Amino acid sequence: MTTVLNYTVLSGDTLSSIATSISDVSGVTSAQIEAANPNLNPSNLHICEVIRIPAPIGSNSLMYTIRSGDTLSSICDALSQCSGLTYQEIEQNNPGVTASDIQIGQVLAIPSTQATTQDVLEPNAENMGYWDWTWKQGHAPSNASLSMAFSGWTNTETALSQSNNIINNLVGAKFISLGGGNSDGAFDSASLTKITDAINQGKFDSYDGIAYDVEEGALGLENDFQASFKAAKAKGFKVLVTVSHSAPYGITDASTLMDSFFEDEHIDILSPQLYTTGEEAENDYDISQGVTWSRYANCKAAVVPSLVSSTYYPDAQAYFAQQGVTLKGYIQWKQTA
Repeated sequence: MTTVLNYTVLSGDTLSSIATSISDVSGVTSAQIEAANPNLNPSNLHICEVIRIPAPIGSNSLMYTIRSGDTLSSICDALSQCSGLTYQEIEQNNPGVTASDIQIGQVLAIPSTQATTQDVLEPNAENMGYWDWTWKQGHAPSNASLSMAFSGWTNTETALSQSNNIINNLVGAKFISLGGGNSDGAFDSASLTKITDAINQGKFDSYDGIAYDVEEGALGLENDFQASFKAAKAKGFKVLVTVSHSAPYGITDASTLMDSFFEDEHIDILSPQLYTTGEEAENDYDISQGVTWSRYANCKAAVVPSLVSSTYYPDAQAYFAQQGVTLKGYIQWKQTA
């Protein structure tokens, strides 16, 4: 199920009343919300403020708690997808939650009741990317500005074999991804040398860019990565580096490695992953290896986080702004149907 709204449980709520109220207000407009909340400034919403969402027809309404990244438009868009919502659907979309056990302040992931296919990424941003899994047949959103064939391998032949099967499905600038979050995707000096050799031999010339998914690996790889990035740029490739949360979780000198990434002029995009399972209902801002998010303020590359869903981008913008970091777009992990 696709989460479209995060609802904060208020006093007196039941799962059934929440489902009924959300369904009733489906189709509400921003103007109707403004009219129902005369003291509300739509251009300056306050996080944790509770506002009344009126039903387009009739007197039923929903009391909604504003969350980071919300706009009246985004709230209306989400609610419009929840017509006919049932408490069973809320239970199904929130593992461990039952109708008899919800707590005040608990945040529920509200699913869409519409069987829709995401054909476009929203909101608009400078970079709008998509991780295209090589083992799942889908289609990249039509307005993606870059997309990555993701196989999870550092082995160049395996990565090429699996990625070339979907290269025609990629949209925008086409990247091949190398690396991943397991032993098959771990980096060491030998694997990086082979990648650099493959770059120089023209093996990746069907692509526009190379994405390095750096999560596990050996110590002391700064020079090997720098040589590979430099070789890729010399061949005309875009270079993207993605890491697990704020730094590679499986590289013990990750802090030193991240400093080299922040300073490397050959990296075009640095993409921290704001998820662990890839099924989170909101961004996960956990830090890895003690690398704080504020250190990204010194990054020469564009900071373009990888998110479960593009709809989480406004929240990421707000969070990173507090760290002194201006984001330059996002890359979606969730696959389209």
